[in-house]
Amino acid sequence: MPTTVNGLNAYLASKGMRYSRVEQLTGGMGNYVFRVIDDKEGSSIYKHAEPYIASSNGTIPFSVARMDFEATAMTNLPDVIAKFLPEARNVHVPTIMNYDQTAKVLVMTDAGKTTLKEAYTDPATDVPEIGRQLGEWLAALHVATQTIEIGEGGNPTARSIYRWSYSNLAHVANQYGLNADFCEYINNTYGLSLGHDNECVCHGDFWPGNIMLDEEKNLTVIDWEMCRRGRGELDVAQFAAEAYLLDRFRGGKGLMDSFCKAYRRSLAKVWGDITIDRHWARRFGVHIGVHLAFWPASVEWAGWEETKAVIELGHELMRRGDAEDLDWLSKNVLGTLFNRDKQDPQSLCP
Repeated sequence: MPTTVNGLNAYLASKGMRYSRVEQLTGGMGNYVFRVIDDKEGSSIYKHAEPYIASSNGTIPFSVARMDFEATAMTNLPDVIAKFLPEARNVHVPTIMNYDQTAKVLVMTDAGKTTLKEAYTDPATDVPEIGRQLGEWLAALHVATQTIEIGEGGNPTARSIYRWSYSNLAHVANQYGLNADFCEYINNTYGLSLGHDNECVCHGDFWPGNIMLDEEKNLTVIDWEMCRRGRGELDVAQFAAEAYLLDRFRGGKGLMDSFCKAYRRSLAKVWGDITIDRHWARRFGVHIGVHLAFWPASVEWAGWEETKAVIELGHELMRRGDAEDLDWLSKNVLGTLFNRDKQDPQSLCP
């Protein structure tokens, strides 16, 4: 099977494909990903799924049905989103060129070599503008797909994998001398909810590492295998958490602020005089807290002291979100979403 360059070469030969060379790409966790280059025709991306998370060396099961959900989402969702936000002209989904469902090999257009996470520190990258475009696009995805199905069970395997950070919160808390019992409560309360959330289609892994930039600064949202029926605020919280980390540790360019403002304003534009209930605020606050309380312990951003400070902030966000403390949330890192202002009078919360 195509899990190595030699394996993909053999697969391509069996299909009679003509090409110049193959590069195996790094950075992804779930699948084996390659760039197939034809010196005359350009390049394309080949993605292969095995029944486990690729980066786990076979130790963490992950159903290959994820690729069926990914292919369905990439085929059907772009037109649905465009009806709600046709002006999202610079945010794209890769075009599927071929899907070998038996071998679980998905072929798609090449969206470029640079992720938003990598491009963030480039002086030529207009970070606030990118945040605006992504916020508008994500709001359109969530509004447009409230009645859209993506397959049987709404991708139950993705729901299960998405709980990973919740399930392992207590372990990280113990490492940093924090309240592990509270983390177990968060997992048993909110982690459990992931299995039956069902309000819209979520990307499921929406963060700057899954946004590609090409040479013309076009944006492409990749890695749809975690796409599932869920709650939109969890997509927003995941991106906001990663944007917060970039802003805090890589230059303070305002990605979180511009993204959150654009998401809020786009919801208001579509829905008019809206209010989003306290449950939305609670789930958002808890999830951004979970992300900050878990992932910085395994993805290095700073030294131990600063990492601990971020993890402590994550715990505070979980506590405040769980308590629906909107006053505190509005005065801290979530103020962009919860505050009113003269230029933007819509509010996400009553």
